[in-house]
Amino acid sequence: MTRRPGPRSCLLFLGSVLAALAGLLSVPGTAAAAPAASGAAAAGHVVFVGLPGLMWSDVTAGGTPHLAALSGHASSAALSVRTVEKTTCPTDGWLTVGAGARSTDKRPGGACGPLPAPAVGADGVLTVPALPGIADFNDKYSYDAQFGAAAAAVARAGKCVTAVGPGAALATADAQGRSPARYRPDTAGLDAAALAECALTLIDLGPVADAAAPIAPDGTGDRAARLRAFDAELGRIAAALPPRTELIVAGVADDGTTPHLRTMLAGGPDAAFDSGLLTSSSTRFAGMVQLTDVAPSLLAPLGIAIPDGLVGSVVEPYDGPRDNPTGLAAARHLELLDVGAQAARTVREKYQFFTWLTLLPALVLVGGATWVRRQGRTGEQGARRRRVLRVMQGVAVAAAVVPASSFLVGLFPWEKAPSPEWAIIGITLGFAALFTAVAMLLSGRQRDPYLGTDLAATLTVVVLGADVILGSTLQMNALFGLSPLIAGRFYGFGNVAWSIYGMAVLLAVAPRVGRRLEAGKRRAAIGLLGVLALAAIVVNGWPAFGSDFGGVLALVPGFAVLGMMLTGTRISWAKAGLVALAAVGAVAVISVLDWMRPAASRSHLGKFVQDVVDGEAGTVLQRKIADNLGSFGTPVSFLVPVLFVLMIIAILNPPKLRATALVPAYERVSWLRPVLVAMWVTAVVGYAANDSGIQIPSVALLIALPLSCAVLCAVAAEEPPGSAVPAGGGIPPRPLPEPQGAE
Repeated sequence: MTRRPGPRSCLLFLGSVLAALAGLLSVPGTAAAAPAASGAAAAGHVVFVGLPGLMWSDVTAGGTPHLAALSGHASSAALSVRTVEKTTCPTDGWLTVGAGARSTDKRPGGACGPLPAPAVGADGVLTVPALPGIADFNDKYSYDAQFGAAAAAVARAGKCVTAVGPGAALATADAQGRSPARYRPDTAGLDAAALAECALTLIDLGPVADAAAPIAPDGTGDRAARLRAFDAELGRIAAALPPRTELIVAGVADDGTTPHLRTMLAGGPDAAFDSGLLTSSSTRFAGMVQLTDVAPSLLAPLGIAIPDGLVGSVVEPYDGPRDNPTGLAAARHLELLDVGAQAARTVREKYQFFTWLTLLPALVLVGGATWVRRQGRTGEQGARRRRVLRVMQGVAVAAAVVPASSFLVGLFPWEKAPSPEWAIIGITLGFAALFTAVAMLLSGRQRDPYLGTDLAATLTVVVLGADVILGSTLQMNALFGLSPLIAGRFYGFGNVAWSIYGMAVLLAVAPRVGRRLEAGKRRAAIGLLGVLALAAIVVNGWPAFGSDFGGVLALVPGFAVLGMMLTGTRISWAKAGLVALAAVGAVAVISVLDWMRPAASRSHLGKFVQDVVDGEAGTVLQRKIADNLGSFGTPVSFLVPVLFVLMIIAILNPPKLRATALVPAYERVSWLRPVLVAMWVTAVVGYAANDSGIQIPSVALLIALPLSCAVLCAVAAEEPPGSAVPAGGGIPPRPLPEPQGAE
């Protein structure tokens, strides 16, 4: 009789996992440390120039000579301006610049309105009367924006602020609409003496008469003329800068209905900003910063402490192993980041890539299954039946390797292709075809019908895991990866990539553990499961790797269910409670260790711990819950939970829903039912623990369903010709050897 682990053994195992996590995670992360948030001032003045709509494609030697010259002796980055809505209006952008947190305003008719008009009272105090209403409107988004936080920090430090133009005035005003800034309506008279008056000067170069659309979106005519005017004014301002001044130029918002990456340049009094790319610890990506990074970057050069409410990070020169172009070469490099973002968005939204990836394999598999059911099992019909099942298995494997293949597109400069959209599709499908051919060929040569599924899952784990360990470079602009236009995150596992990784890692681990159990090597199987589970969780959760809070919460119960079902351990409420404690404990260990690092180096895991300390965790959770529930935006989305309920019924009791193909599969493949239940648990917990809502279980199906179908096809193809199917619909199971005590 096999001895089953009791609660004490479970506690010892879970404790050892958490201890190992603590030991691994205490190793310092690989992210570069950000500049100090306070201390000696690196600059006497900071001048920030904002123009909504400015893109790197606008920066040319002929059209914008001053910008082109500045790019030669300043550091540059693509600026993600996403705040709350799909596109960012000038009002949204300037509010976010001042608050250091995502902000927005009402959009009557869905269009951007003009910038709120500032007013200067008889006492000389600058106010923005519309701001109290804007502040009330922002309360529903739970980003807890502290309007005018950057200007208020400068004022508290005993320094002054100058605001030039309505956008700058908006950025400096608090929630009551009061601003500490000295106001100038435009740049007339803004000479060297005026720029030297205050430590911080914010300049809105958008025309006051048409502040809602500073640059025409058509790319010609008015846009070109306004760019020339902007460039000339920037050149005049740059020539008048006082000594020890850091100049930051940024396109703070979008200028039409299409989101884009915008321009950011930073040139300072020290050699650090002489050339090359910018980065920040909030993005960890060479040449990429986000709008919330602006506010702390205005304060740090002045030696002013950064308030806790500013969620971004100080921008800094990139100093790493990746390409670090300068001047106009950097402009073209950063322009390609936007080209890639637009191409990936087009493939997802216009070409409906995910829809076709779902429908085409489904049609082939359903059609093939219908044909197979009508064929005999002997003679020529039996041979044709097995060939079709083999093809169906290949189609299923091909569909499953598409996500991993899409990440490998990043190994090539596909953005430079004449049609980047078709380049990303072509390279993805090319890799998928190659991997499918290799998997099916090896499966045939090794006479292992399930090797194709194993290899597809393992390939996916290796590609995604290696990428996050090496810096998430393949994630950016990948079809299943991170989009800087959405700006949910810029490093580690996004929720879509995690869904793929979570399903694949369970499918990769299950057969390896199952084979050892079938060989009677119980202890070796349990040890292997523990090692692989720990490795998968570390890759997923370590702040320098996947940095995924909700993913750890979902993977721990997934592996626990997999292990208990594979080993025949009875699942009880007590064990479920221990698993839940282990999941929370693993997340707590990772998050607290991240929180113990310097504030500028923390990932969102450590920042959440700080939110807990500050009593603001409820706001964060409220926003995530709202985002989760808001994912049910279409009638079709409500079908996903219904499908998941039907799936678990079919998994646990196949005859009840006439899922008769599962019966022989369970008897042939000992690990199939455990991994199906484990994937179901992981997807459901992942839905509850993350803020992408229904997207997580939906994407999980893109891996779980085709690879499960591949196993079913392999089982059906392995049925001996002329074999009779038992009354229960199954095939006589392979006997499992008795457990060997030596193992």
